[in-house]
Amino acid sequence: MRIDLAFPALPPALNGIGDYTALLAAELATRHVVRVLTAQADAAPIHGVEVVEVGIPGVTSGATPGAMRAGPLLGAVAAAPPDWLIVQYNPFSYGRWGLNLRLPWALQGFRASHPRSRLAVMVHEPFVPVDGWKNAAMTTWQRAQLAALVRAADLVFVSTEQWAQHFARWFPATPVHALPVGSNIPEVPGPPDATMRRRIGIGEHEVVLGLFGSAHPSRLLAFIRTAAETVAESGHAVRVLYVGPHGVPVREALAPIPILDAGPLPAASVSHHFRAMDLYLAPFRKGVSERRGSFMAGLQHGIATVSTQGKHTGPALRCQDGKAFLLAPDRDATCFAQHALALVADPARRAAIGHAGRVYFEHAFSWARIAADLESKLSDGSRGVPVSSPAVRATGLLASRPLRPRPTRV
Repeated sequence: MRIDLAFPALPPALNGIGDYTALLAAELATRHVVRVLTAQADAAPIHGVEVVEVGIPGVTSGATPGAMRAGPLLGAVAAAPPDWLIVQYNPFSYGRWGLNLRLPWALQGFRASHPRSRLAVMVHEPFVPVDGWKNAAMTTWQRAQLAALVRAADLVFVSTEQWAQHFARWFPATPVHALPVGSNIPEVPGPPDATMRRRIGIGEHEVVLGLFGSAHPSRLLAFIRTAAETVAESGHAVRVLYVGPHGVPVREALAPIPILDAGPLPAASVSHHFRAMDLYLAPFRKGVSERRGSFMAGLQHGIATVSTQGKHTGPALRCQDGKAFLLAPDRDATCFAQHALALVADPARRAAIGHAGRVYFEHAFSWARIAADLESKLSDGSRGVPVSSPAVRATGLLASRPLRPRPTRV
């Protein structure tokens, strides 16, 4: 297949969806002809992928959001029409306040002008929740914009099981599939764990609790503080190892707990720092879901992980609680802390949970797995095969399907 992926940002820009687009494109390129259409003028090369700088509707490099017309995107597509155009969508990536009605218009024009090409939309963020007057206004046009995009699409992908069930009911005429987010941190060989710990100044007997990513309000830093205090009160010397861009608010939230703030690091160095962690803590408000790439990074590196479950946690992840990771209710910091203490006190169980998490990651969330599921849905969509029912999707399809062998990308 000829596949075009469109998103305004790519690495080296710090953008999770840009990372997702680049990593997915590289995996698809092992079997297909792939282009990425972007507004990122200084985009890093992607192995096996043609990167084309175009004016994505609503986003330009150095211009006001909403200032560009849709012509450049349609022109790039018309120059070499793909079998599938896949638009990576977050409303705020295409216009101020998440408003850009040019985008659905452009995609409807693409469909009309290129009837042999198909359109898929991958929804990373559909719209803001209604939690205040400002968001109540924004969500109105963002919901209308999403509906227009879905009407233009042959297939819609969303990043969680919960969203797949929800939007399948909203848009019964368009197939909706769950496609999770993988880790944007490649696991790379590095020094032995003990060597890495010495190199960054961690004591031989310290228990290292890992934290990776942003200090967004959805990240329950109070849970991490409670866990660190509980482990320390049990007699262990505790250090929190933080890797990410928000060292100041993290230190303020966790003080006086000892913290090693590694700051934002290149991907390879992030992988090396994971090797120094004894336990990885990833608590989220409303629970972890398949769209939490920072959670996936802990599983990927085989680090025993403690997270939370809530309204955003789907059936597949809940089924792995106690096997591939431990989950606590997202309103129960004490339970979260007890999970952490139990794993610190039992190295054999901690190692078993870490290993099971790595196996589960490879089965359900590796880029080979994600690309294989995407390919399957695109092939079915090209043949007009009906989407599976919401009940089937809700059983944890990604985790239950057998893993087909795929070429490994070096």
